[in-house]
Amino acid sequence: MFEIIPAILPESVEDLVEKVKSLPAAITFFHMDVLEENIWSDEIRRDFEVHLMVEEPAKMAEKWIERGAKRLIVHKIDETFTKYRDKAEVGLGVEIDKPLSEFSPFLDFVDFVHLMSIKKIGHQGHPFDDRIFDRIKEVKKDFPNLPISVDGGISLANYKELEAAGADRLIVGSHFKEIWHSLTNK
Repeated sequence: MFEIIPAILPESVEDLVEKVKSLPAAITFFHMDVLEENIWSDEIRRDFEVHLMVEEPAKMAEKWIERGAKRLIVHKIDETFTKYRDKAEVGLGVEIDKPLSEFSPFLDFVDFVHLMSIKKIGHQGHPFDDRIFDRIKEVKKDFPNLPISVDGGISLANYKELEAAGADRLIVGSHFKEIWHSLTNK
């Protein structure tokens, strides 16, 4: 099933609450980028995934599982994360400049791969990198049953092409409302 998931990069607890409240009511799932800060509110009543863009994601994973994360995305995978797979899906985040061959040995131990389609992660609004199309095709060829998330620079101009290339989930930040509007006003 193809998904378009809104991305939230909160600056504070209040910012997180406001951004979640501003999502359309029909949106029941969101993506949250977690940097070094630990921003959360028990007011959140929607399902979510967390992208743990931190130095030591294993130290934070349990806390996010307890908070209800349905998916964990990490850029460093080891056996620590296999214990969470019965509670949440675990995904491996792969930066656009890292060779996929570096990560291939770990893809049998995760539930999905999370391909970054921008060079600089941790901020919204960065330019889209067209190399992502070849990366999606490579993962689909080598791991045909592994769902692929794509994150970064997704807009009205490229989301359909990403779906056609084989992406299963698109994580959309800055352009989410535009894409959502185009999908719901047909």
